[in-house]
Order: sequence, then structure tokens, then C-alpha cells
Amino acid sequence: MTLQPTVPQSRTSPVTSRPKAADLSPRVATCMVHRVNQLPVESLDLDVARTVDSLRREQACADRLAELTGPLTDALHTAVPTLEDAPHIRRAALDLRRRVHNGRPAQLSEDVLHSLCETLGDTAGHALTQWLDGMRHLTVLRERTDALYEAETERATERLRNVLSERVFAQGLAQANPHLLNYLTSKPLEPSSKAARSVLGYVSRAAVKTSPFSRLTALALDGQDVDGTGHSYVDQRHVRAWLDALARDEHFAAALHVEANQSLRPVAGRLYLLTPSYEGPADTAWRTDSLADATRHSRLIGELASWPRMTVAHALVRIGGSDPFGAFLRLLDTGWLRLVLPWSATEQRPLRTLAQSLEAVSDPVAQRTRTLLGQLEEGAAGLHLLPGDKRAGSVARLSGHIRSAPEGDPRPAVPYAVYEDALSDVPVALTAESLQEDLAALGRLIRPYIFRSHLYDWLRDEFVARYGPGGHCPDMYEFLWAVAASPDFDRSLFRALQKDHGESGRPSERAWLPVSASSAPPTAGVLYQIAARSTDDIHRGDYRIVVNQYNSGIGGLVARFRHQLDRRVSDRGGLTHQLRTWIVELFPHAAPRQVTLSGDVNGMHRAADGVLPPLRWPAEPSHADEVSQPEAVTAMRHCPDSDTLEFTDPAGEALAPVYLGVVPQHLIPGVARLLLCLADPWVNGSRLSCTRNPLDTSPPPADQDIELIPRKTHDRLVLGRRTWRVAPDVLPRPAKGEEPRAFFRRVHEWRSGHGLPDEVFLSVEASSSSPGAASSQAKPLWLSFRSPHAIWAAANHVGRTKGATAVRLAEACPDRSAYWLRDSGGRHRAAEHVSLLRWERPAPEARRHGETASKGTEVAP
Repeated sequence: MTLQPTVPQSRTSPVTSRPKAADLSPRVATCMVHRVNQLPVESLDLDVARTVDSLRREQACADRLAELTGPLTDALHTAVPTLEDAPHIRRAALDLRRRVHNGRPAQLSEDVLHSLCETLGDTAGHALTQWLDGMRHLTVLRERTDALYEAETERATERLRNVLSERVFAQGLAQANPHLLNYLTSKPLEPSSKAARSVLGYVSRAAVKTSPFSRLTALALDGQDVDGTGHSYVDQRHVRAWLDALARDEHFAAALHVEANQSLRPVAGRLYLLTPSYEGPADTAWRTDSLADATRHSRLIGELASWPRMTVAHALVRIGGSDPFGAFLRLLDTGWLRLVLPWSATEQRPLRTLAQSLEAVSDPVAQRTRTLLGQLEEGAAGLHLLPGDKRAGSVARLSGHIRSAPEGDPRPAVPYAVYEDALSDVPVALTAESLQEDLAALGRLIRPYIFRSHLYDWLRDEFVARYGPGGHCPDMYEFLWAVAASPDFDRSLFRALQKDHGESGRPSERAWLPVSASSAPPTAGVLYQIAARSTDDIHRGDYRIVVNQYNSGIGGLVARFRHQLDRRVSDRGGLTHQLRTWIVELFPHAAPRQVTLSGDVNGMHRAADGVLPPLRWPAEPSHADEVSQPEAVTAMRHCPDSDTLEFTDPAGEALAPVYLGVVPQHLIPGVARLLLCLADPWVNGSRLSCTRNPLDTSPPPADQDIELIPRKTHDRLVLGRRTWRVAPDVLPRPAKGEEPRAFFRRVHEWRSGHGLPDEVFLSVEASSSSPGAASSQAKPLWLSFRSPHAIWAAANHVGRTKGATAVRLAEACPDRSAYWLRDSGGRHRAAEHVSLLRWERPAPEARRHGETASKGTEVAP
């Protein structure tokens, strides 16, 4: 029986006693995934090394001249009044003093030089000859530097163009920007050009930035063989758009199936259901499920809920009336009826299955559409075998087939696109025991910062207010709907999230709050790099682990790659088996069930589906191979001993919802977020990583000041890169009409004057109200101060960021000498590694008076 909500009462939850050292030590998963850059680091050898060396010689010469400038200027100032009887010598002395002061070359005849030296005396006269000789040498050096700059920049430009001919890079570039390859063939790649900036952005991404994308970064499972093969497939949004287009064409009524919306639930005497929306930015692969009050239409929705799964043709008969198809479309648009996905949850070629489902229709439109779908699927499946230039042409040709279809044939609203995942061509095996020890040490550092969310507390209080201590709700969705439908939902949610933000960044007493068997224990997915000169150095312990960032450690970070990383190993050796074993171990007293969200439009979520038996989210469309019958209802209960919430199956056994999507759960909108919080209620409030939390803001740097943020380390762990923070206007920008070589010289003088390293990663802080602020902060830009191409790209990047408040220059760590992984040609590859950590689930024990939680370990700057 559902009780009416009351105001939640404040209670003190049971907590654990002071944690022991063993409670801080995590278990490190044997499952480890590597993300390997597909271009060697040497692809970024775009430095003008001899030019930089000549600039250093210039600077040394200029420094020596600067030591002479002051005394020599003073001596000339004193000498001028004594030269009234020799006006031409006086004029020469005045001109010379200005030139010395301004650092400009001077030409003196022998007689004038001799007279000035006599007037100045031995010491100042010697200084004058030194200054003149030094200035002549500096002039020669500058001319040499200018010549070297032109020659070396031309060679660097040619090297940058040569990267375009690398097969793997051209394949990835065709995937990332299919129009760019053709555009580049006729465009110069000088440092200041837009084309050069575009190419350099992709080259640096493929060489040193390890986020997975097509051929630019590939995958390896630790210790397994690799062969560099790819898997290309149609964008899932395009597949879903085809299904929607076919459903809106009556020709296909006999081929497609529909069913009633399964999310209808009673809440306080009213009826609520989830309505889907696929609207959003063009690059968003997400379905937003909004809770809607359907009480006014309860009779109609109730009748629809009694319908079994059926073809659209049968549904039209049931609908009846003068315009049954128009009524059907309205029911589809409201979400009261929904399409059944013709493909299975694990089908890797859903467009092919959709084409096959049209075989039941003999209409000419259906035959043409079936042929077109087959062509699109076949083209996508073979795309990974094509070189870059042919890839772009193939996608353009297939897109043209869609556009050229006869008038009246169905057309999808989402453009045709093909994605690819690729295995690395370089195997990776990290077997050194010290690596596991270092990851365990990292776990001990961050565990006191991982705390139970206030959102969990709020949901628990709401549950107890409705069902009482030890209460039971027969349908977990009924409870979640009730919370989301309450008038103060948004305000309460915001208040809980604000409390979480306030709790972050420091060791928390909340780290030791208990959770039930249905909720995950504290976990962390660690993304890190290893800085070492070689594999042997790693085994000797001569390395550093650079901690880039954290994610959930349940497995969603890597689950999307399971098909790719299962292909070359046995069933028990692939990623799916390793991940499933890890998850089962996370829930020793509950049966884990996978919750998939937006799998109909998000290909990464769909690829992760099937690791575990499903716990279906009511708004998630059914698949054709799933039995059309009511789902077993999942209940909820309150556990008084631990003051936690637990999910149970009809037999009363504990269930554990498991989310393996790539979209972080704190970015999931709507009521789905509530379920995910109960499933994994932990917030990693640690700041012990090299990625700055976007919620952490600092005041803009003072004009002309450079703020140094020291490197943070703990033993072999690097927990924060050394970073320089400057106001945007402090970073040199090219002046209008300034020669490129002059701009390069000015940048060199600025960098060396402030002691900055040759190579950094640049990111821009922008005010949160500025468009594109989040994206500009999230994407560091590779910058070598020895490369004209990189300098111009950085200046442009800073200049076009709206609302920029600061520029951060983070040291390259690993640097060029510390990329230890090598390919078969001996070239260095950058790689990032993903390891999963878990801790024991806190048990409910009363804390003794006066005891406090562990305060963590100090980290050295």
C-alpha cells in the first residue's frame, strides 16, 4: 500500500568505526585496458631546433651587451659636454648613446671611434669596442637566425604534410573530418594558416592525446595479442532515424511492430509515465525521458496498456476511425505507443536486420528501401579496409544514394555517418608488481575522499517518509516516479548536489557511511600514463605514474569496447568475461542486473549492453527477440540496521542495478539519475589527479603575473602537473603586420624569460556564462615553443575563446623522453591505461564518541 508522503525527519545514520589500514587498501582488477595512440610521438617533430639554438646564442650575446649598456650609456652622457669643440664627434656620441640605450647597431668611422675611445678613457673605451663588436656579432646572429627560421619552417611544413600520407592517420582523419583531406591537397600548411592549425590539431591528437577515436587512438587488452584491425559500423542515431522514418510511412505498416509504453505508474492518485524526446544538439546521441502526468488520458492509456505487441498494421485496425494512421502517429509522438526495435540487443549490424525485416513487404518502395539499407550497411562494414581518401568518397557516395531516392521514399532525419573502433597494432603488457602496489597506494590516498552522496540520503529519507522504517515498496519505479513528481523535486535535487560539492576536496566522514547489498561499494576507474624510458625501467621501478583522472570503477568506462576486445581471445579471456567477473565480485550478496539507457540511439551504450542479464528501464524500447510479457517487478525495502535502501526480486532476493554507460551518471537528466544514484551512490571528491575539476574556480591572475602551481607527487605517483597560469593578454600574440620570424623570436624571449619548458599543454579558463566555455576548458592543446606551427595554433586558440579569464600551461608529463612504448619500427607511442579499483563495502557500526575518520595522507608539492 502506498502511503502519502510526509516531511522527512532528520535522523542520524549508522556509520562505520574508524577505518583500519586494510579498509583503505583497494583491490586492483586484473582487467586492464590500454588506449594507444596510432601516430608515433615523432610525428610531432616539427621543431626548428637550429633556429632555437641560434636564438639562445642571440640571447647570450644580448645579455652580455646588456651588461655593458648601463655603464657605457653613463660614460657617453658624461663625455658629451666635453666635446663642444668637436661637434661631429659630439653628434656621433649623442647618436651612439641613443643606439646603445635602444640596442640598435651603430657604424663609426675609425677616426671617430679613436677620438671617442680617447675621450672615454681606457675602461669605457674598451667597453665601447666590446659593445660595437658584440652588436656586429648579434646582427650576424640575427641574420643567421632569420635564415634558419625560414629554412627550418619550410622543412617542418613539409614534415607536417608528409604525415597526411600515413595510412592510419589518413583513415582516422577521413573519419573525423571527411572533407578535410580533399581540402588540404590544395592548401598551404604554413604556420599561420587555418589548414595547418586543423592538421596539427589532428596530428597531436593522434600522437599524444589518448581519448579513443577511430584510428587516431586504438585499444589493447593487457597481455593480449593485437593486429591493428578495425570494426566500422553505422552511427546508431542514423539507424534509429531510419526506423522512425519507416514508421511514419504506411507502406511499412506490416513490417514494424509496436507496443504500449510500459512506464505507467500510479502516484498519489494520479498516473505518470515517461515520454521520450530525441531533440537536442546535432551531435547528441541521447534520449531524454521526461515524467508526464497522464491522468487526464487514463482511460485511453489504460486501454493501450492492455494491447499485446503487434504490427503497425494490426494497431491501425484496432485504432480505427477515419484516419487511423494519423491517430497512430499522434500516439507515437506522445510516446504512448512505441516502436519495437527489430534488432536484438547484441546485434552488431542493426541496419542489416532492419533491412531484413522489410522482406515481409512487397511494395516497390519497400524493395527500394531494403536495397538502400543493405548498401548502407555493406558500405559501413567494409569502410575500415579502405584508405583515407576512398573512405571519404565512399561515405559521400552512400549519402548521395539517400538524397537521390525517389520523391516520397522514406528518408532519415539524421545524416549517414560511419564510426570505427580499432585494435592497437602494438601489444601492451604491464606485469611489474610495483605498478599494482603503486595503484594500491593511490587507492589508500583517495579512499577518504570518496563519500556517499547526499542525494542518496535524500532518497532514503523520502522512502522512509512514504513507507516507514523497514518499509517495503512493491515497485521501485512507483517510488522513483513519486519523488520526481513532487513539487520540490528540482529544489531538493539541487540542494543535495550543492552539499556534495561542498563535501568534495577534503577527507569526509561520509566516506564510511554504509550501503546495502544492492549498491556498489566504493570504486574508482583510474586513467593514467606511465613515464619511463623503457620497459626495463618499469620493471626496475624507475618510472612515474601520472594520474590523469578518475571515473566510476564499475566498468562503464571500458564496457563499450567489449566486442572489439573479445575478438582475438577465448570467451573466458576477453574483456566481457573479465568485466563480468569483476562486477559479480562487487556484489557478493546481490544479483547484478544491467541497466541500459538510450541504447536505441547511443551506439556506445548499445555496444556495452549484454554484459549482464538486463534490468530494463521502462522507457527503453524492447527488442524483437525479447519475449513480449510483463517484466518481473523489482521491489524496494528499507534496511533499518544500516538505514539503507535495497532492491529485491519477486522472491525477495537482493538485486543490484548496474549501469555500464559512458555518459557519467551525474550528467544523466531526469528520474533515471535517481536510480543510478541508488545503484552507485559514491562521489569521488578527490582532487588528487592532473585533471582540474571544472567546478573549482580561481580568480583571474593579476596583470603580467605568472602563477606557478607546483607539481604534486606521492612516491612514484604524479597527482598534479606543474602548471603556469597567466592572464590571456600576457601570452604573446602576433601583432598586425608582424613578420612570422619576429613573432617567433618574441615568443622565445617571453618563454625563456619566464623559465617555461619547451613543451606544454595549453588550456583556457573561461567564464561559465561564455558560449563554449566548458569545451575550451576540457580540451588541452599541445604546444611546443620550438614549433612555429604549434605557437600560431596556440595564439589562435586563445584569441578565439570567448570570455577567456586565464591560460594554463601544464608541463608535458610524460615528456618526449618518457614515452616507453615502442612499435615494431622502434618509434615511440603514447598510451593511457585504465585500471579499476574497489574497496570493501562499509558496514554499519556505531562510531565511538570522539573518533574521526582517517584524514588521508599528505601529498608533497
